[in-house]
Amino acid sequence: MKKTIATLLMLLLAASLAFSQTPHKYGIKCAVVKTVTENRGGVKSYNTLWFDDYGAKEKNLTTMDMGAGMGVAEWKSVSVGDKTYNFDDSRKKVTTMDRIDLNYLDTENAVAKARKMTVLGNETVGGRPCVKIQEKVKQLLHTATVTSWVWQGIPIKYDIDNPESHTTLIEIVQQKSLPASTFEIPADYTIQEQKAPKKK
Repeated sequence: MKKTIATLLMLLLAASLAFSQTPHKYGIKCAVVKTVTENRGGVKSYNTLWFDDYGAKEKNLTTMDMGAGMGVAEWKSVSVGDKTYNFDDSRKKVTTMDRIDLNYLDTENAVAKARKMTVLGNETVGGRPCVKIQEKVKQLLHTATVTSWVWQGIPIKYDIDNPESHTTLIEIVQQKSLPASTFEIPADYTIQEQKAPKKK
């Protein structure tokens, strides 16, 4: 019995140490963040980010009015653990892929280095003290320069040069926690693993 208790205590200690050493993606535990992006042609899209446990769990929803009576397009994803789930609500299908996290609180991580992240200094945006960061993001045919103003690990404003767009904050609502259902896959959805591209 004593051995069992000692083993359980050791496992709990190891788990707590592992959690404490995992870098947080955000400087606050839980929030809902809303932003709007406007491209050069004046077309706007709206994004809502829900996150909990300092970014260990995230949900993203982007909506855009397609105009000319075409309705509103939606892009939705949930990231939990090491996986990201991209939703196709019309087919009740979810495609899963390995999660790739860009952590602005850790500018030395592999993703940051690949994007040649550079800290330009500090600026205040909307009363929030931000770190100004520049990145080079490889696209299919070119490399885009992204300039972000980051508060608590959250980009609350960012500009992209090619194709040109500007994103600004609508609101941040901090919360104690979010319901577990926020990050769950509906039981009637089919989950499909995204296939890796074949090597030539």
